[in-house]
Order: sequence, then C-alpha cells, then structure tokens
Amino acid sequence: MMKYKLNKSVIDNQVFEEFEEQKGVTLFNHSANCCSIDDFLAIAYTLCPDIIEINGYIFIADLFDAEGEAALERIRRLEEQFNGDKIKIEQWVNSRSLGDFFIGSYTRSMKNDKIMDEFAKVLVYFWDKRVKELFPDKNIIIEIRDGIMGELGLSITMYEQM
Repeated sequence: MMKYKLNKSVIDNQVFEEFEEQKGVTLFNHSANCCSIDDFLAIAYTLCPDIIEINGYIFIADLFDAEGEAALERIRRLEEQFNGDKIKIEQWVNSRSLGDFFIGSYTRSMKNDKIMDEFAKVLVYFWDKRVKELFPDKNIIIEIRDGIMGELGLSITMYEQM
C-alpha cells in the first residue's frame, strides 16, 4: 500500500492562474523560465536578509542606513523623535510598502489582491523564520497592513513586542 502525503507550500500554487504572463506550465516551471541565478540569489537575500541589533533595537540592515558612530547618532535622533518608544522606532525603520519591492519591475499583477496577499504571506513566513532563528527568546512581530508608519498601501514592518 502506497502512502502519499502532499505538504503544501507557503504559496497557494493556484496563484499562478492569476499571473499576467505565465512563463511555464506550473509555478515551479515559471521560476525556471523567468529568473536568472542572480535573481534567485537576490530574492533569497530579500526573504532572509541581514538583520542588525544596535543597543537592543532590531532592524533589517538594508533599511537602516548608518554604521558605527553614525548608527548611534541615528538611534539617538530616533529616540528623540519617538520619545524612546522602541516599538515605534523599530516599526519606523523596518517599514516598507510592498510595492517598493518592485520599483524597477512594475507589472499589472501588482494590482491583483490575490497575488499581493500571497507575496505578503511569503515575506511574513520567511522573515518570521529568520528572526526566530536569530532571536529565539524575543517576541518579534512581522506585521502586514495598510499604511504602516506612513508607507503607501499594503506594507510590512518588524518590531519586538515587549
């Protein structure tokens, strides 16, 4: 007797039917037909980014634009701006509109709520795995909602819930 169990992906593979242009017969096949190895590596980095911790604050490194003494000064200014509210500081730095992930690659698919919702689920899944791996004792929240910290449209942020 054969045992068969399909463990579903994080992505609903039916989202492929929503694509503006299908470049293959399946979602898996589509990726082989439209992404170079450079694209795959950049996507993997985005899903599992560098994360920095500065004086107890946790940031996506690419969204925090300072190092060394400049980083400490930036933290000081953020603490003034947000009255020392750690959650707001982390939300501010780590917020990004989902549309900003595609600044140079806009397609009509970005107007498709099903596709954008699947993309949001993927980011939450991988960023959550990443921070749980790095900070298993911290309660770090990955949040998706409209207009986080002034971002346009559906946005993502990350912060530590105390």
